[in-house]
Amino acid sequence: MQIRSNLLTALLALLLMSGFGLAHQSKEVGGGAYRVVVGYLVNPAYTGQMNGIDLAIRDADGQPMMGLERSILAWVIAPDGSELALTIRPNADKEGWYTGNFIPTVPGNYTFRVSGFIADVEFEEHFDEPAHNDPPVMDAAGISLP
Repeated sequence: MQIRSNLLTALLALLLMSGFGLAHQSKEVGGGAYRVVVGYLVNPAYTGQMNGIDLAIRDADGQPMMGLERSILAWVIAPDGSELALTIRPNADKEGWYTGNFIPTVPGNYTFRVSGFIADVEFEEHFDEPAHNDPPVMDAAGISLP
């Protein structure tokens, strides 16, 4: 039992140190050569509040892929299906992480579409579960005071 506890503790520490958010969605691209991880920059997300895509790209060994801001495109898709192209830039606080800001205006399920090139690998992925709360973007009226 102690071994299992130690193993779970070590696994949790590894996940936290790796920078991968537990509320993010992860997909392999390029036949497993790379991993793209997407979530919200601010969790929980509320209407009328600045937020953004929280995007990480790692190679198969978990090493951060930097300098991809010119080769990666991302869109946020609102609950009504309308899309907004995001301006991707490196996250200065985390190597291999990128962001692009937006302000959600209605509560609901916002998703992300990410495409581009990682080295010579071209990809396009849709991230439909970037958060673990329901709905992913909540109405700010529920936490507002007059």
